Amino acid sequence: MKKLLDAYARGELSADEVQEKLMRMLYEEGEDFLLDLHRGHRIGFPEVIFAEGKSVEQVLVISQALFDRNGHVLLSSVDREKEGLLREQFADAEVKNAGRLLLVRRKGLAVKKMAGCVGIITAGTADVPFAQECGLILEELGFDLIHAYDIGAAGMHRPLLGLKKAKGADLLIVFAGMDGVLPTLIASLTDMPVIAVPTPVGYGHGGQGTAALSTMLQCCVPGVLVLNIGNSVGAAAAAVRILKSFQRRAGGETR
Repeated sequence: MKKLLDAYARGELSADEVQEKLMRMLYEEGEDFLLDLHRGHRIGFPEVIFAEGKSVEQVLVISQALFDRNGHVLLSSVDREKEGLLREQFADAEVKNAGRLLLVRRKGLAVKKMAGCVGIITAGTADVPFAQECGLILEELGFDLIHAYDIGAAGMHRPLLGLKKAKGADLLIVFAGMDGVLPTLIASLTDMPVIAVPTPVGYGHGGQGTAALSTMLQCCVPGVLVLNIGNSVGAAAAAVRILKSFQRRAGGETR
C-alpha cells in the first residue's frame, strides 16, 4: 500500500489508478458479491461467510476465494447439503464443524497462538451447540478455552461450580435460553468481563430466545455485554476485541 502511495506522490500513478489497485488489494469482486479480504487485518477478526440465503454455487465460490487468500475459511448457518458439498470441494483440507459452523483449513497451516483465555459457559446442554460454534472460532484464532457446560440456575449451586471451573479465564461468554438469568448470576460473582448470549432454547411464551434476551437486557448487574439471539459469531468477535485490547496495553502498544 505504501508503494502505491509513494508512486502516486512521484506522479507515476493517477488517483484513479491508485484507487483501482487499492480496491483489488482489499476486495475481491464477483458477479454478486464483494469479499472483504482486508477485514482480518483491519479489525483482527476474519470475515465469516453467512451461508443461509446464499445459493450453493455462491457459497462454494466465495469459500474458495477466501480459502485461496487466507488458507482457511469460516462459514456460519451451514445446512447439511452445503456442508457435504463443501467437504467434497475441500477434500484435501481439514474440515471441522460445530453446531452450524464450519471451518475449512489448509492442512499444515499453523494456528498462531494468542495470549488470552475465554471461559465458555452454558446454562443447559441444549445451549452447547451455540457455545461450540463460538469456541471453534476462538480456537482457530489462537485463544485458549475453558468449558463449563450445563451449570444453569435451576440448581443454585451450579453457577458457583461453573465459575470455579472457569476461574483461570480472562473473560466469560455465557449462553442461556429459557429465562436467561445465568449471565446475571455469573456477573454478580466475578469482576471478569461477561458477554451474554441468549439462545433460542425453551418453550411457550418467549421460548425462542426472546424471554432470555429481555432478561439479559434488563440485567441489574452493570457492565454485562448482551448479544442478539444465537449470535455465537458476534460473541467470539467481542471476546477477540477485548482480549486484543488487553494485549496492546500489556505490550505498550497504542492505536
